[in-house]
Amino acid sequence: MKKYLLVVILTFLIYYPLVIFGQDTDSQKKVFLPNIQFEERVYDFGIAGQQEKITHNYKFKNVGKGELVIKSVRAPCGCIATLVTSKRVPPGVTGVIKVTFETRKYKGKLTKSIFVYSNDPDEPKIELKISGVVKTDFALKPEFLHFGDVEKGETVTKTLKLIQVGQEQLTLNRVEAAREYFSTSISSFKDERHKGFKIDVSLKPSAPVGRLMEVITLHTNLKRHPRIDVPVWGNILGRIRVKPQRLSLGLIKKGSYSPKKIEVKATDQFDLKIVKVESNVPFLSTKV
Repeated sequence: MKKYLLVVILTFLIYYPLVIFGQDTDSQKKVFLPNIQFEERVYDFGIAGQQEKITHNYKFKNVGKGELVIKSVRAPCGCIATLVTSKRVPPGVTGVIKVTFETRKYKGKLTKSIFVYSNDPDEPKIELKISGVVKTDFALKPEFLHFGDVEKGETVTKTLKLIQVGQEQLTLNRVEAAREYFSTSISSFKDERHKGFKIDVSLKPSAPVGRLMEVITLHTNLKRHPRIDVPVWGNILGRIRVKPQRLSLGLIKKGSYSPKKIEVKATDQFDLKIVKVESNVPFLSTKV
């Protein structure tokens, strides 16, 4: 009996360190693993013209504790993707993937993908994206103007940019706007990628109270776009406020009663009195 007991104890003592050693080895392997982390995975280049070359650097870092190996970078989108730095990236070191995209004859919104393959066990394949809008002749930013709620007598200015993105030289001949509402000023601009015209549109203090729904027209030298219409919205508030400004009765069952409430108030110390309420709908009754 003692002999068997001794054998069992010896077997346990021999096997137990092996189990512990094996667990330590596995934990060490898990600790010393690479982990790739990109500063950004989606790059929006905004607006570009045809036949334009766009270049962007995707920066990444090995935040793990093992060596990161970039196996390959593939760009099925027609882009040119190049690993600028070394394929082997030690822990804590950064790397760069340079992507060049040519807009060629593309039109409208587009998104292209680049794939990065590495020895990161959690993300062996990472998708990077480059997106934007390709215009043919010009770009308008923004494509409409929204003044929002404006107090009567207040001056508010919004800015439009008419951007040249085609090969044809862009000229802004004049800006047509309702004099009752707007005053405009034009200046040219040029930045790293684009050039064009900046139009400051100011809402006049004398603009009448009520909803604003107008169109500003830009007259250009472009053969295909001699007139560019820009919608303009807003709401000029007076001393009296009505809420809601539009009343919806919804679906009403015949014979039922569904009262709605309209609130009318003054914005200052004005002594507001409602003298009379009229409606041209025969089945509506009102009460103040």
